[in-house]
Amino acid sequence: MRAVVNMKTLKRILTRLALATNVIFALLLFVCGWSAELNPAEYSRLSLMGLAFPLLLLINIGFIVFWLVFNIYYIWFPIVGMLCSFSYIYDYFPLNWNKKAPDDALKIMTYNNEYYGQAEKDENGNYPVVDYMANSGADIICVQEGGFSKGLTARTVDEIMSAAGYRIRRIKDRKSEPQVVYSKLPVISVCRVPYESSTNGSVAVELLYDGDTVLVINNHFESYKLSVKDKEKYKEILNNPEGADTDDNTRALIRKMAKASSIRGPQVDSVFSYINKVGHDAVIVCGDFNDSPISYSCRRLSSRLTDVFRQSGCGLGWTYNQSGLNFRIDHIFVSDYWQSYSTHVDKTALWSDHYPLITYLKKRKK
Repeated sequence: MRAVVNMKTLKRILTRLALATNVIFALLLFVCGWSAELNPAEYSRLSLMGLAFPLLLLINIGFIVFWLVFNIYYIWFPIVGMLCSFSYIYDYFPLNWNKKAPDDALKIMTYNNEYYGQAEKDENGNYPVVDYMANSGADIICVQEGGFSKGLTARTVDEIMSAAGYRIRRIKDRKSEPQVVYSKLPVISVCRVPYESSTNGSVAVELLYDGDTVLVINNHFESYKLSVKDKEKYKEILNNPEGADTDDNTRALIRKMAKASSIRGPQVDSVFSYINKVGHDAVIVCGDFNDSPISYSCRRLSSRLTDVFRQSGCGLGWTYNQSGLNFRIDHIFVSDYWQSYSTHVDKTALWSDHYPLITYLKKRKK
């Protein structure tokens, strides 16, 4: 009899411990989502909490399975916890039916093509990345890391893209790496968005569309600049955050990531201010943000613009694909002037460490 009582007591204690742990992880999920509100210029390390969001989401989903097996009465705890974080979850993992884009919609592509696929040639001596872009049918292509190497020159690329009907705009001031915009729409102006960066940058191009001026801002915000060793340590932390060694390498990695995040925040603020200053109704902001959907960068821009992947994409939409790390760090944001359709990642483009992100935009009826 005493053994039965002890087993009941033990079960009750373990259930309460599991329930308390469930509540803690549900709160952590919400806090990680909310951390996107923190300006990394002021809270550089706390702003990194959003990187743990997918792991915490998986843990909370795991609790749903756990309570289904052991005590369905408590299944409401993880469900309610996830409902409180639903907006953040939908930012990270939207679900939209793949609605076909209208025939007259503009096709937009943003692509960090890693210096045109490191200028590698195919068996025919052609540059597959350049051919891919030229034959993409996109009306606007925004390229990050648009530099040249291994004998590939701007003249070669420009000739191919011009033959495909594109107008080319790039800034050649050597203040940062080239960000390039290829457009089939008439170009009105081009300038750099001013902010501090030794390697990254943003270029603003005004285009003419349907009698309106469209502001396109192509961005490559501050990167973490992680080495191979850094990436291995980062994976270790993600896979086992409690067991990851708290050694000098881990602390150095966190400092490096926090520093990049603190630089990136003001860069995003500069772009946000530029959009407000110019005041155009038709706005497209895209590029390699080096930030996940749960970040200050995306939260700041979404206060005025719409994330097209959230509006018309589906799933995780990973755009970075190297070193066993997968994230959606390439984004497209648009003003209410546009309605987006069929936003997706083209995983057939294998020449870079990023996949292209593509969307279709149509002017909303007034």
